[in-house]
Amino acid sequence: MRLKILAFILILATAGYSGAFDDRYPSARSAGMANAFTAVANDAWAAFYNPAGLAQISNYQAGLAYQRPFGLSFFNSVFGAAVMPLPGEYGTVSLTFESFGVKYKGTTLSNETTATLSHGFYLLNDIHSSLSIGYNLKLYHMSLGTSVDGAELGSAATVGLDVGMMASIYKRTWLGLFIYNLNNPKLGVETAEELPRRVVVGAAYRPYTGLTTSISVDQSVGAEMQVEAGFEFQLVEMLALRLGASSNPNRITAGLGINFENFQLDYAFRSHPVLAETHMFSLLYSW
Repeated sequence: MRLKILAFILILATAGYSGAFDDRYPSARSAGMANAFTAVANDAWAAFYNPAGLAQISNYQAGLAYQRPFGLSFFNSVFGAAVMPLPGEYGTVSLTFESFGVKYKGTTLSNETTATLSHGFYLLNDIHSSLSIGYNLKLYHMSLGTSVDGAELGSAATVGLDVGMMASIYKRTWLGLFIYNLNNPKLGVETAEELPRRVVVGAAYRPYTGLTTSISVDQSVGAEMQVEAGFEFQLVEMLALRLGASSNPNRITAGLGINFENFQLDYAFRSHPVLAETHMFSLLYSW
């Protein structure tokens, strides 16, 4: 029975959760908009959606996020981010990390850790339009636990590269492009596994201050195309409401954000057609 449970957990960790180092996003703000964030990405979590968005950030920010995918106790994801603007016109840099673990009855079955250095900067920025680019340099590390007979299953590491672009017209219409794992990194030696690669194209429109609508088209190599759409409405200065929907699989999302002083607390609900829903929380501090 124990072996069946462990096998079920491992199947979920790969098939149900889109494989190693994939489909995990930290921002509950973005999740509430169905992760249609490629043309928005304007806070400390920008590196996960489009590093070119870092160019929009002119203050220091720090963030923490937590989620338990599908409400399963043996899944845990923890994220962190720190953003620092550079002097002059050199843009903004960020450091982010992600840790995803699968544990059952105190036994670690697998752990995935990613550390990322990101940089985004403007090529053009005036009252009419803007154009920024950005990149992520990522260190991936994956370790497996022990087998049922006590053998160590080992670990592996590799390096990934992402690039992004973002453009705006009159700071009202935004376009974004994000290429994930451009260098086609592989993990392991004898049985090397290609890490997920994908291209995301997005657009966002802000008809007036306080309302953002966005859409993204996400194409992963060897997978069906995903379409994500959502909106964010700043109901009052302290409260934002969000809704979204996505395809493949079909999901509905909703969320809210509370702003108080320099803190931003976000919550999101994300459904799934087969598995249970996921609840996400993220916290940002700006100064």
